[in-house]
Amino acid sequence: MKELIEEMIGVPGVSGYEDDIREYLRAKVDAIGCEAREDNIGNLIATVGSKGPHIVFIAHMDELGLVVTRMEEDGSLRVRKVGGIDDRTLVGRVVEIKTSKGIVTGVLGLKPPHLMTESDDRKKVVSWEDVRVDVGTRSRKETERLGIRVLDAMVLKKDVSYVGKDVICARGIDDRAGCAALLDALRKVKDRKLPARLSFVWSVQEEIGLRGAKVIGFTLRPDYVFAVDTMTTTDGPMQGETYERILVGGGPAMRMLDSAAIASPKLRKMVEEVAKKSKIPIQYGSGGGATDGAAIQEFDALAMPLGIPMKYTHSPTECASLKDVNNLSRLLVKLAEHISRGAGKG
Repeated sequence: MKELIEEMIGVPGVSGYEDDIREYLRAKVDAIGCEAREDNIGNLIATVGSKGPHIVFIAHMDELGLVVTRMEEDGSLRVRKVGGIDDRTLVGRVVEIKTSKGIVTGVLGLKPPHLMTESDDRKKVVSWEDVRVDVGTRSRKETERLGIRVLDAMVLKKDVSYVGKDVICARGIDDRAGCAALLDALRKVKDRKLPARLSFVWSVQEEIGLRGAKVIGFTLRPDYVFAVDTMTTTDGPMQGETYERILVGGGPAMRMLDSAAIASPKLRKMVEEVAKKSKIPIQYGSGGGATDGAAIQEFDALAMPLGIPMKYTHSPTECASLKDVNNLSRLLVKLAEHISRGAGKG
């Protein structure tokens, strides 16, 4: 799991530009021995079984990023954000731009204090509209010769670290950890021949409005949906006390309430029973944001978002426990087995 998540974090996949991560996932699904299909919006779908209740396990493959919106005459680039990037995390960062000629490295510069005047406000957050990407050129023509074009996507350069032995720290754990959990669960159930239709979905454009999931809800019309995503926790310093603290390493969490949906009450008892019987630690939580489950729930599916507890969401230092990812994969398999036995929908 560790190697899988690390490798996946390094594959770019800005919302709407998911080609690289989708092909990576397709190869992984092929290696498991399953066939994956791509729908028109770009979701990747692998289905096991054809009879019985239809269960969708879904994790989004897209990530936050930036897109080139203009090339200045001095060679620098203007950008716009894709997804909920906090402006405070932009300046002083390295970016990797995917171009027709390959990856180009750039920097989001920060005006140093040595050049500041009394009129500069050092406490002011630089807005994304004022950010410029420096790619080491001094003219628009030089920048164009690098292969950069308007609408090229870029990601903040990602480094993987560990806080202790188990907690992985990087930008992009949201939701590459969920994608890894789905791959692991698919590997475990593919030859089980459970009396159910299990669809494993890696969705697109979640970060800009759950758009891929809406297509899945409309086209697949599942009976159950388990949205596998990270879940923001206040398990860290200076994170506030509005929400109950969910512990990183304390087990996957049922995301009962967020800004877009309330989880199906019928599923809470079932998940509790399955987790207890399987000796899988489970937590409960609420908070902001949304998951793909909210969009699919609208198509008459019983929905339960299952979260990987994570600190510092949408920052360069997202932190999550590998143990939680493994336990979540186990939980998905046990839920598939339970529902297949006809003990689920009440």
